[in-house]
Amino acid sequence: MAQAKLRESLVNFVNGISGSFAKREGKGGWLMRLGPPVAVGLLLGVLGPFGTYDAIAVLPRLVYWLSVVSLNWLLCDLAIRQIDTRLSDSLPGRHLLVPLGGSFLVSLPATAVVHMASSIAGLARDSNLLELYGKVLLLCAVISMVGYRASRRESDDKAGLAPVAGQRIDDREAPLFFDRLSKPLQGELLCLEMQDHYLAVHTSEGSELILCRMEDAARELDGVGQRVHRSWWVASAAVAGAERHGQQQRLRLTDGRLVPVGRTYRTRLKERGFL
Repeated sequence: MAQAKLRESLVNFVNGISGSFAKREGKGGWLMRLGPPVAVGLLLGVLGPFGTYDAIAVLPRLVYWLSVVSLNWLLCDLAIRQIDTRLSDSLPGRHLLVPLGGSFLVSLPATAVVHMASSIAGLARDSNLLELYGKVLLLCAVISMVGYRASRRESDDKAGLAPVAGQRIDDREAPLFFDRLSKPLQGELLCLEMQDHYLAVHTSEGSELILCRMEDAARELDGVGQRVHRSWWVASAAVAGAERHGQQQRLRLTDGRLVPVGRTYRTRLKERGFL
């Protein structure tokens, strides 16, 4: 009975996450996101760490670890995204602080997930919650490190195209994004600026604030421009040049606006001809 409930929970969970990623990532994107947690879950299911090898049969053990890893992977991913948007690109050790901070942030709810899954699977409850917390924190740290590295590679692969002279952007090129605006695009799209939970959409005719994540906007405008900073995206046609002030690099747009370039984006921007 417990095994049946666990299998049913896993199926419902995977279907829900798959549907969410399908909407956010498009065809094939959600498969790439689900690949790492499924692989890690299967590996742990085969190895059976923390006493699960002897305590659970093969099939329910695989289901148990797939459920635990997948759900905690999602929690870690959400936490990492929040931290990633708030830490400066120039912060030393950022590549470690983001994933480790995310794993610590979700360690308590993740422990609750493991405790609940263990009860459903018929495992003896761990009387030492501090020891269980330590094991879960270690698991979350591994998940966060792997997931963060994968997301950084994915962001690089989805970088925009080089500037094209005379290119004009209209709402037919990115209908999903321009549907977010209160009225049809006025003038030429220049850049997007992240302001707390909002995005400022700057055009040659003015600006508008919309409720949207920078990650979603950059994905919907793929091929139209390039994310150049954790808080900035620029349209390829709006780039007039580049300037350097000491260690800081900035892009000069056609309206004279100077947009900062994040350290982690410089290599890609050079490859694309922005710098």
